[in-house]
Amino acid sequence: MEANQCPLVVEPSYPDLVINVGEVTLGEENRKKLQKIQRDQEKERVMRAACALLNSGGGVIRMAKKVEHPVEMGLDLEQS
Repeated sequence: MEANQCPLVVEPSYPDLVINVGEVTLGEENRKKLQKIQRDQEKERVMRAACALLNSGGGVIRMAKKVEHPVEMGLDLEQS
């Protein structure tokens, strides 16, 4: 008995839209060190980009991080 074989083809998918939000401080501890106004401005830029991508069907948010080692985003950014 021959198994039903259905070949799968993986095609690379590239986002139609990339929004660059500039430099964003990442990491909970690093974000706590920022002044509230700077933290809020960075959060606002990320939130606007996320909303724009959700309304347009998706894409990628590109940000330059201000830390040299990998860290989590920061609770305030994740919750936003």
